[in-house]
Amino acid sequence: MENNRVVIDTNVFISAIIGQFGYPYKIFNELVLTGEIRICLSPLLLKEYEEVSQRVRFAKKYPDFPKKAKQLLKALKAIAVVAEPTEVITIIKDEPDNRVLEIAVAADAGNIVSGNMHHFDFEECRGIKISSPKAFYDGWLGL
Repeated sequence: MENNRVVIDTNVFISAIIGQFGYPYKIFNELVLTGEIRICLSPLLLKEYEEVSQRVRFAKKYPDFPKKAKQLLKALKAIAVVAEPTEVITIIKDEPDNRVLEIAVAADAGNIVSGNMHHFDFEECRGIKISSPKAFYDGWLGL
């Protein structure tokens, strides 16, 4: 069986809350919340999820956003694999994305899912695949 541990970038988390039909939504609702894949978070990434999801601009544009964000965060706290990175990685120009890679290494994840593929100028690092939400979802389902 393929490694089902996945680190999901904050932009994909936010997109999952906003859209009901896109790939981020499908990843969280069909794969993460059902237990088919195991989301890996560090305390720092969870804090980022929380802070970004509280931005006023999301609530202004999407009235149900705060409620949906709170529900998803509660569910993730109950099911996530929590990993505390011990290695500092500095190979990505966009510094925060190095934190995502550090979590993936610490959690022995098989995949990173990000909507910012231009920040990752490689498809794989240390055996960890880097994928867009669509590529990950389709690949996971064998489409």
